[in-house]
Amino acid sequence: MIRAYYTATAGAKTYQKHLDVIANNLSNVQTQGYKTLKGEFSDLLYSNVSRTGENLMVGSGSKLLKTDSIFSEGAFLETGKETDYAIVGDGFFSIQKGDEIFYTRNGAFNVAEIDGELYLTLDGGFVLNSNGEPINLSVESEDIGEEYELEKIPGVTKFTNNFDLERVGDSLFTITNEDAEYEIAERPDLMVGYVESSNVEMVSELTNMIQAQRAFQFNSRIIQVADEIEQTINTLKG
Repeated sequence: MIRAYYTATAGAKTYQKHLDVIANNLSNVQTQGYKTLKGEFSDLLYSNVSRTGENLMVGSGSKLLKTDSIFSEGAFLETGKETDYAIVGDGFFSIQKGDEIFYTRNGAFNVAEIDGELYLTLDGGFVLNSNGEPINLSVESEDIGEEYELEKIPGVTKFTNNFDLERVGDSLFTITNEDAEYEIAERPDLMVGYVESSNVEMVSELTNMIQAQRAFQFNSRIIQVADEIEQTINTLKG
């Protein structure tokens, strides 16, 4: 009964964390540029319980090993705002906050006046163009060409492996791998007046939630039964 108690406890903790991941996804179903989290599970230690030479193993439960981001493209929503952008295909917008650069699929940008000039911003950070510079909407140029136009629109950074990114909240990601490979798109494929919605699939998440709740309840019941049997054994011993 001790083994059943600890195995079920590990299972209950695992599914509680899984429910937290699902709840986070559901709470961000309306968050622009949000990427779904998916839990990855692993088995705990196995023990050999056979005394006859047969290879009979018994597990000790499971644990939530990690959570991965699903980078599939969300649906495009038309807003009509000239400062809203959606990336077609792979890539991320670059946002500068202080000395740090963050990456996001959320293109619901704003115009902010800083030191008397107008900049394209997101949550207090500067939106960078393809040259890695803040987009200054106040600067005018007599040479109205492609280079000038690219300075006025957000740049798009494409990573060889998106899993080199780690989420930091607010649909923002940061690079965690110093050897991450990426390139800046020369001519970013953007839709103006659109934003990318969350890629959370409501039906799938609700199904996962029901399954996780049932698994949590099952493990909780095992804990209760194991405790009751242990109490009964102790009573008989007395």
